[in-house]
Amino acid sequence: MNTREFATSADQLQPAHEAAIEISLAATDALLVHQLFNESLNGIRGIRHEIQIGMREAELRSIFDEFNEWIEAREYDADGVIVIRDEKGAAIDRFSQIYSQAEIRALRNMTEVVMLDLGRPEFFARTGFSLAEAKQFLDLLNAILLESLHLDEQTEPVAH
Repeated sequence: MNTREFATSADQLQPAHEAAIEISLAATDALLVHQLFNESLNGIRGIRHEIQIGMREAELRSIFDEFNEWIEAREYDADGVIVIRDEKGAAIDRFSQIYSQAEIRALRNMTEVVMLDLGRPEFFARTGFSLAEAKQFLDLLNAILLESLHLDEQTEPVAH
């Protein structure tokens, strides 16, 4: 079990001033996220959600339940690949959801905890995805979190 800790107090878990951010994922990435949720909540024993992921298990499970309901409502093609359709029945290939920065941080931490805990062969066997695919998702979340800092809009002092 990975012992890395990401949050240490309730104050770090949910800052009150956070903005909502939309995440848009390809259908296969949405399935990866579903598997990450499943492993962190139902597969890996001993995860200390509040400390390692930065969100209480009940809150994470609430996000998972909404996500799981959405995934289970999708159709699959003959190859078992998820097919996402809009309200008119046309196939679309994106999942979009709005999350707070705290939720995105929790998704980011959850991804890293699952990757580190399972390792290469076990990760693929249990999720059906490679660590490289999970790393791409982790990089996306890191980029979203860095973008939300608006670093391009500020000039920071340079230490010499």
